[in-house]
Amino acid sequence: MYYDLIASLPHLPHFQSAEHCPITPLRLRQRLGLLRRGDAESLHRVWPFVQLRSDGSAIESDHVIAKRYRLLVESPIPTPLRGYLDYRMTQQTLLAALRRKQAAMGPPATALFADPSSPIHQIYWNWDKPVFGLSNVYPWLTGASDRLASGDALGLEQAMAELNWRWLGRMAEQSVFGFAAVVAYVFKWDLLRSWLANDSAEAKQRFQNLIDRVTHVAD
Repeated sequence: MYYDLIASLPHLPHFQSAEHCPITPLRLRQRLGLLRRGDAESLHRVWPFVQLRSDGSAIESDHVIAKRYRLLVESPIPTPLRGYLDYRMTQQTLLAALRRKQAAMGPPATALFADPSSPIHQIYWNWDKPVFGLSNVYPWLTGASDRLASGDALGLEQAMAELNWRWLGRMAEQSVFGFAAVVAYVFKWDLLRSWLANDSAEAKQRFQNLIDRVTHVAD
């Protein structure tokens, strides 16, 4: 349990209503110094995979990310981190498939990140169906597909941010003073900080980077 750590963290306002981030990166790092070593190391390793957006300094192909992901999951990962990592990687796979379809490319040979038992492995067999026949399993897919098709980069980022904000909120409620609450806070803070730095022109460029990336990825 992390009573002292959780109690030391200021409340995070919803990302769409916030005017500023209530805690600086330095202060947050100082608070996270209360984490046990193993938890701190796991958080540091998983963090790059679950960020909602790149800073644009390096655009990696989905297959490079998948290779790094497979190496990561071969090591022990605390359950709260593993749960959110799997959630985000499923989103990555589905969005990558939507980008491929928009670019008039064929389906990927395999789902890049998900467990073989995941429903997203239906993508290959349902490529010609709207959102791969997965709208009941992943209701957010239809909206994401529409935003990709219309080039609404900022709208897509907002929708994904809201989806993840709610998921993290539910995770935190399951263990108010446990590691899950710390994980939820850190990633909501990262989401909030990214949103406050958001810029419509930058969002459009990131959107184009994603399209360019997927059109140069071989199966």
